[in-house]
Parts: sequence; C-alpha cells; structure tokens
Amino acid sequence: MTDWILRKLADRLGVAPASPGEEINPSIRFEQPWSQTILILTIVGSILFIGWLYRHEGRASAFSKIVLATLRMAVVILAIFMLSEAVLSVGRMGLPNLTILVDDSASSAIADQYADATEREALRKLAGATPGTDASPDRIAIARGLLLRDQARLLRDLRGKYRVRLYRVSNAAQPLTEVDKPGDIEPAEERIRAVEAAGTQSRLGDGVRQVLTELRGAPPAAIVLLSDGQTTEGESLAKAAELAARKGVPLYTVGLGSPEPARDVELSELLVDDVVFVDDAVRFQAKLSARGMAGEKLVIRLKEREPGAPDGKSQREIETREVDAPKDGQSERIELIHRPRETGEKTYIVEVEPRPRELQVENNRVERMVTVRKEKLKVLFVDSEPRYEFRYLKNYLERDESIDLNVVLLASDTEYSEQDRSALPTFPSSREDLFGYDVVLFGDVDTSYLSQSQMQNLVQFVTEKGGGLLFVAGELFDPISYRGTPLETLLPIELAEARNPTAVGTSLSSFRPELTIEGRANPIFRLGDNEVASMQIWNELPELYWYIEAPRKKPAAQVLAQHPTAPGLDGKLPLIVYQFLGAGKVMFHAFDDTWRWRFRTGDRYFGRFWVQTIRFMARSKLVGNRPAEITTDRRRYQRGQPIQLRVRFPNPALAPPGGEVTVQIERKGQGSRNLTLRPVSGSKNIFEGALAQAVEGEYMVRLLPPPSLDRPVTAEFRVDPPVGERERIEMNRAELARASEISGGKFYTPLAAGSLVDDLPEPSKVLLDTDPPIPLWNTWPVLAAFLALITSEWILRKRKQMV
Repeated sequence: MTDWILRKLADRLGVAPASPGEEINPSIRFEQPWSQTILILTIVGSILFIGWLYRHEGRASAFSKIVLATLRMAVVILAIFMLSEAVLSVGRMGLPNLTILVDDSASSAIADQYADATEREALRKLAGATPGTDASPDRIAIARGLLLRDQARLLRDLRGKYRVRLYRVSNAAQPLTEVDKPGDIEPAEERIRAVEAAGTQSRLGDGVRQVLTELRGAPPAAIVLLSDGQTTEGESLAKAAELAARKGVPLYTVGLGSPEPARDVELSELLVDDVVFVDDAVRFQAKLSARGMAGEKLVIRLKEREPGAPDGKSQREIETREVDAPKDGQSERIELIHRPRETGEKTYIVEVEPRPRELQVENNRVERMVTVRKEKLKVLFVDSEPRYEFRYLKNYLERDESIDLNVVLLASDTEYSEQDRSALPTFPSSREDLFGYDVVLFGDVDTSYLSQSQMQNLVQFVTEKGGGLLFVAGELFDPISYRGTPLETLLPIELAEARNPTAVGTSLSSFRPELTIEGRANPIFRLGDNEVASMQIWNELPELYWYIEAPRKKPAAQVLAQHPTAPGLDGKLPLIVYQFLGAGKVMFHAFDDTWRWRFRTGDRYFGRFWVQTIRFMARSKLVGNRPAEITTDRRRYQRGQPIQLRVRFPNPALAPPGGEVTVQIERKGQGSRNLTLRPVSGSKNIFEGALAQAVEGEYMVRLLPPPSLDRPVTAEFRVDPPVGERERIEMNRAELARASEISGGKFYTPLAAGSLVDDLPEPSKVLLDTDPPIPLWNTWPVLAAFLALITSEWILRKRKQMV
C-alpha cells in the first residue's frame, strides 16, 4: 500500500517513468534528520504532555479530547516532518551487472595440440571448426564458441537475467560491448567475432582490479573470465581475487588451452661461412632447443633450395641425422657437414622434422645463403731437396684442378726448371711476383739461397697481403736454422728450445698425432662425412716416425695437433700449430712424412688433408678485405628476450689486443648505448655478449672500430612486443582454480562450462541510479495541511468552549 502511494506521489510530482527492464523505487528521505534518541523523546514527550493537558480539561467529552489530542499530535509530527526537510527520493532499479572478460592476448591465438582425440573433436565442434579438417581450434575461437555457438550460447542465456558487460583483457581491460536489451545481442555477437588475439601482454590481475574499480558504485554480481590464466606482467590473478572477495564479487573462470606442458622444437643461431670453395667441408652449426620432448629422437635435415624456388618448394635433401632432444631449458649445438660440388649462390636450410602435437613448426628451420666459388689457388711450393714429402705432395697438387702450382727446388740444376712445367728457376725476387700467390708451402729450405729482401718479402706477404705460409719441418734446416732471420718472427713456435732429436742421437718411436679440441673442430681434419667418421679415419691413418721438438708455442698460436705422449712446456708437444699474423696466417708442421698416409688408400686422405689445409690457409682470399662482421642470433626479437650479439674478425690479427670489443646499439630515432663483448672461450677472433632486453623498435648495431678498421661494420635487428607467454603457454589451471576459490566462484573447462549459468548468483534487482531528490517539506500542500490542522483544532476548542 505504501509503495502504491509513493509511486502515485512520484507520478504527481512528474518523476520520469522507468526505462525498459528497470523500475522506480520511491522513498521518503530527510535532508536534516534528527537523531533517533531526540526524535523518540520528542514524540513520546509530546504524547505525554498533550495527553496530560487534555486529561485535565473538564469541559469536553472524552471523545472530543481524543480528537483534539490527535490533531495536536498531528501538528507536532508535521512540524517534525518540515523541520527535517523531508524529500522524495526516487531510486531506479535494474538487472544486476555481470562482467565477462575475454583474454585477447597473443597467446590466445595458440592452437593447442590435445592428446585426447575425443576432447579435440569436441572443442573443434564447440569452436565451429571447418568440417573435414583436423586442425585444433585456437583459444580465442573456443572463447567465441562459448559465447556464441548454439551448444553454449552463453551470451543469450545470460541476457534477461543480468546486464552483461563484455571486456577484452590483455594490456588492460577495455570495454567491448554491453548486452541489456534484445536488440543488443546481434551487435554484441559481431563485436565478439571481430576480437583478435593481438594483445602484447597478459595483465589478468590488473584487468580484474580495473573492472572492480570502474564499477565500484554498482559492483557486478560476478565476473566470468575466459583465459589461459597466464599473467605475464602486473598483479597476479589470485591477488586480484582477494579484492573481489572483499567486494563480494565471485570469479567464475573458464580455462582456455591445454594444461599439459607445450611441446616445441626450435632451431636458431645458424653458423656457417658466407663464402666457401667448391668441395670444401662446409660446417653448418645451429643451436637446438626443445620443450616437452626430453629423450625423444629428433630428425635433423640439411637441404638445399633449388635456385628461384619459393619457400618449401624444390628442396634437395643433402644430409640427415638423428639426435636426442635436449632437456627443457637446455640447448645443444648440432653440426652437419656438406661438400658443395657446384658454384653459385646457394640457399641451405637446416630443419627439424615436426613432432606429433608440436605447438608450432615455424621455428623448426633456419636458413642461410652461402656463396660457393670455384677458384684456382696459386700455390708456391719451395724446398731445397726433392724429399718424399715434396715429391708426393707436388705430384698430387699438380693434378688437382683447384690448385695452380709452382715449385722451386733450390738445390736443383738449371735444367730442372726447363724440364718441369710447374718449376721456377729461383724463388721470386720481387714483392709483386710473390704477392701473386695465395699460399706458400715452405719446406726444408736452406736460407742461404734466399736474400734478406726475399725473406722480408715473405714477411710482408703474410702481414700485408694476407697470404698463407706453411712451414713443413725438415731434418736439415726448417726450422732450426731460421734463428735470427726474418723467418723466425713468422713461425708460431719459439725456436729457443727447438731441436732435432735425431740429430743428437735420440731414437723416436712411431706415433699418430692427437687432435686437440680446436683441431677436431677445424675443417682441415674433416676426412669423413662427419666428425665421428673423420675421427675414426684419423685414428686409423698410418703412424709417423719423425718430428721436430719445439716445446713452446708463441702466445697467440693455436695447437691443432699434438704428440700423444711427448711433453711440451705448455702441455703435450705441439705438432701442428698456426697463428694469425697481420692480415695473413702462418702454420707449422713439426713432421714431414704425411706421405705415409697414402699406404693402401692412395691420395684419398693424403690429398684431402693437404687441399683442405691449403684452402684453410687461403681463407683470406674468400673474405677479401672485410675487416669484421656483426651477427645476432636472430633478426627479430620479442620484448624481454635477450639479444645475443657476436663480432667475428675473419682475420684475427685485426682483433683488438685488449681482449674485448665494444659495439654501439642505437634505437633508430632514439639514443644509443655501448655494450662490451668478451672473447669466446678458445677463440681470439670471436667476441660475444648479450643485451638483456630492449624496448620495441628498430635497432642498428655498429662496431666501434679499433684503429685498424677504417670502414663501419654494422648489423640490424628488430624488437617486437612480446607475442604472448611464449615461455609459459600451457593453461595455468592452478591459478584459475585458486582465484575462483578465493573469491567464492568456480573453475570450468570449456567442455564443462554448460552449468556456468545455473551456478551464477541468483539475480536480484539492484540500484542503478538515483534521481535528484524532490523537496516535500516546503511545498504548499504540506503548508496547507499544517495550517488546516492548527485551524481545525482551534475551531473545535472554540466550539467546546475550551478557549
């Protein structure tokens, strides 16, 4: 009855009618309310005083006294009504709010590879996948299916019970649409279908807190979150659930994605020479990492793309090998060897065969363009006498199509150079003639046949021209007699302690040189198709019988092979040593009987060893005058990923002597910073370092050149926003369930979300807004009523002769 009266009063006072789906709730409110104690005392006191007053009036009947007392009491109550400044307050009631948050971060584009075929098919049906395909639906498609598809129709089921507010949440919670009236459904469905998984972050906790803050005046009855539960930045979801619990807002979470750890294989950091010779043993090294596949066998393939063919087309398989997948969080280097037979620009691809239920296959391959050249190397072979090493090696090199050979036999007669087409009468006397060669093989040469200027030219041939010089030790002169000559500065060994053991009567036992770690990685010793085969061949080669004892190498030299038992001053006795000197390199062989390796195999390994050695010594011919190169482990990064930088000096002589290099990293259009790179263990010409992270943008890396570099060396890379939670992409079921439990809600999987609508709090009308108050206390009807009561009492008292 009271509600009916108040509604009629609101109508008479011109209150706007309720909107569809709403209702008005009028009530009386006092702008200047009295305290409860004063109000009660005033009313009770007034009743007692008025009752006492009229009880002692003897002239009127009891009925008249009651009427007069009632009128007097009504005047008091009306006075209190006016003094309290009574107003009509109109509240507008409507359906309770329900908020739905849809995770649109980039991780929602992941199509999980479910192990259970029945579950996968049910999710495909829920997401509305195209019939006839077997592809798993991505997470955002499953979210759309829950909201829109006939099997779920969550959006339509909620309309009429709640006022639905939809948000998409990634970097922040952004309003998407509202569903209140029937006509809101179709526009909302279109907006939901247009949502793409493109957010650069997943701030789920911040998103929930933002919604609760924005709707603090009318908090939602519940929040429904469709997400994988992975928070990449900001407040955790469980922490935000504590705030929701304090506000009485339960979280109902629907987990998108598979809770199983993701399965993924990645190849990166492909290392290979940019320019190689035909028939070179080209090493392809790449970093292999995997997740969720520890102990499984992975098939690695090396392929060559046919010229002009697009990606994935006309690829020729070159080599295949099987490896064990590394443990999660670890990586390992894989190596494949290929000997190109044709020249040209070749695109090589190293790839891992996709595994069942692998998350993505785009990162299973890396490729690199390599230039293959077929150039004759000009080699000068100098010796004093035609010893066995000279004879066999000369005969082989003359037949090799990649070698243009000249020989100088210093102790020969003049007719020798006329009878042998490759022989020269004397060692080149001019600098220009010597600089025409790429490699000089320097046998057991008697330096009395050479002038000081010729030896000085040989020094400049290495240091300035960038040529390769290989000393092959001999029992008579090389290297013992080179003390005090310009040649001593070239040798990678110290001659002070060097001696010929057989010259002092020491008998030598047969031996097989032992390769060092550096030697096993050097292309000189790639006698087989791979490292294992090469080591097996090396260990089966015939043994050698003589060597020079040079126990100390120079500080910058690297030992590739050593004696298996004989000691040196820095470990075992070095037998094959080389060093970079100026623009070129110098190698020393402490033995001269590799010709023994021809036993029962002919030139098969003997020839391969020597050609690969000569090519190694002539590598500067391929790299030209390029001083250095900068590479990154990839071209594009996601924000937060470390950026691996590498600087390589093809000619280590150009590497700074201080043991470190500095690069300048400049964000295009912004400032720059410097980064110091340290040498790689066991290398003097490769430097590495890492930039922990960088903000989004295009970057230029510039080598801050040491004095020997006169032109800029640069590289570029790009940093993109993070593409989802690539390190933690499985559905975080524990976090979603915990958030639901803390707030008093419930967790569901997509296939179990059919009961979600029934589990939501029972909807009841809530206050949406309040109209401005309408004053009642100072209106003329109230004033008229007050005057009417006073006048009525006075007239009655007059008639009863009580005045």
